[in-house]
Amino acid sequence: METKNKTIAEQYKETILTLNSLQKNHSAIITDSQWEKPMMDIRRYLSCLNIQLDYIDRLNVIHVAGTKGKGSTCAFTESILRQYGYKTGFYSSPHLVEVRERIRINGLLLSKEKFIHYFWQCYNSIDEAVQQRSNDEDPLCMPFYFSFLTTMMFYVFVHEQIDVAIIEVGFGGEYDCTNIIKNPIVCGITSLGLDHVKLLGNTIDKIAWHKAGIFKKHIPAVTVLQMPKAMHVLYERAEEKQCTLTVAPTLNQYSNYPFRLALDGDIQEVNASLAVQLVFRWLDNRKVYSYDELMRTPLSQEIRQGLAACQWAGRNEIIDSDIATYYLDGAHTIEAIEQCKNWFLNSIAKQHILTKKILVFYCSNERNPEELLKPLMTCQFNSIAFCSPIVAPHRDKIRTDLTPTDDQWRETKTNGTESDRLTVHTSAFNKLILSMLESQSNLPSVHCFPTVSHVLTWIDENNLSKSSILVTGSLYLIGAFLKLLKDNHSDT
Repeated sequence: METKNKTIAEQYKETILTLNSLQKNHSAIITDSQWEKPMMDIRRYLSCLNIQLDYIDRLNVIHVAGTKGKGSTCAFTESILRQYGYKTGFYSSPHLVEVRERIRINGLLLSKEKFIHYFWQCYNSIDEAVQQRSNDEDPLCMPFYFSFLTTMMFYVFVHEQIDVAIIEVGFGGEYDCTNIIKNPIVCGITSLGLDHVKLLGNTIDKIAWHKAGIFKKHIPAVTVLQMPKAMHVLYERAEEKQCTLTVAPTLNQYSNYPFRLALDGDIQEVNASLAVQLVFRWLDNRKVYSYDELMRTPLSQEIRQGLAACQWAGRNEIIDSDIATYYLDGAHTIEAIEQCKNWFLNSIAKQHILTKKILVFYCSNERNPEELLKPLMTCQFNSIAFCSPIVAPHRDKIRTDLTPTDDQWRETKTNGTESDRLTVHTSAFNKLILSMLESQSNLPSVHCFPTVSHVLTWIDENNLSKSSILVTGSLYLIGAFLKLLKDNHSDT
């Protein structure tokens, strides 16, 4: 990229434009049967960057898979180890507002300058190799979006010389492109549920099989209490891969419980319990403290401070504005929606005041809106708004998620597909209402909006001030809300 006389903002836009050109249509991913190809390709891309797999082992990796709570568990883990004074690297997905959220050093997003620098080092080296091997029997192609960012993450962490890498699996586990890690320090499996069933399978045991694919020979693995079928598969896979699997004790088993968690909701106690055990195993491996010693003594100040100071946006997050109180949670599975509902109702009950309850909801194509809406019907919402996870309409009327130079732009979104999706949401809600008429004393008003901007305008113009607004169903929807709420705060 030619950078002469260009501002950092201009360079960053060009960088994001090039990154977004690597996005792969989701339907193509669904039909891709070459499970092992992403990992094989990542190895080739790293080779282009002179990154050997042994270099990745030196990152002292904590590798985490699961259905619910992967990001929160990793965030707790990173926060704790930073309190111990270690230089941390944290890789997560998806991002909510900026792609730089995915690659963090010491809890902070990469600066735009560093992101630009590392991006073009990786992109140009891989692009050159692709051109040179275009006539090979097995030609190298440019990586798709997630594969590129995973490659870039490893490159950044090696060059930043971090002490520990906390790496969240992107998809599944066994065939995820993060699973090129040969020798992590410890592996974690968060709560399991049904998600991505078209690719991972439609039963909990099939899901568990994929997630446990990150287990490695003689490397300790830790999980939380699971459904019996899932737990059985996890133990089978641990035996197959010759590793020891343990279940994290609940937080109330530590002698200095209770202590403050920065993230709200019952599920976060589960995630924090796993994070504590991942830290214990890591510290034991690094010969800082023995595992037995850590288990015998009260949780250290570093651990308690890490749990209390953790920051992880869009998960059980409450934002109080002049207009309303927003309850944001990216729940997108049935189990996560149940947890989200309980958190929302418990949170507003603590206020001891009557408040209008509004639901803003969206779920993506691979998920069933009827299944996800059903648990929420008991909340007795006054209004329900179905909304596309889009910040604002775009002038060309075709691309609806800003422009390809924006972090939140996604290749597949068009006005037509989003309108059709909202129709599916409305039909699912109507079906649920018909089956629950006897138990519903007051039916909520239902609205559809093409963008989050339209929803916020509706809230403002219809005197819905200080209502309690639950936003859930999709991390993309949460990201769009966070962007606008953040922008609105910065304007005041």
